[in-house]
Amino acid sequence: MNKEQEAIYEAYFELFGSKGWKNYLVTVKEEKENTITKTIYDARTEHDLGRAQGAIHYLDLVLNLENTIETMYDETKRQDKEEHDKNY
Repeated sequence: MNKEQEAIYEAYFELFGSKGWKNYLVTVKEEKENTITKTIYDARTEHDLGRAQGAIHYLDLVLNLENTIETMYDETKRQDKEEHDKNY
């Protein structure tokens, strides 16, 4: 992992540890629940359902971002270790 990648991961981890991020996730979770509930009662067409599915997909991306970044970081570290071990 180069220094630029490390700096990016560090920035993400700093963000994920902040109170603002935790508060944002609460808001996103509430929005997802509201979207699901509203869709159940208000969707009248396939287009309405599709829009709601798109919104829910986006909200899930945000909710899973921390886990996704941590997985990518762990995989990068694992690959770096394998490369290092292979060269020695």
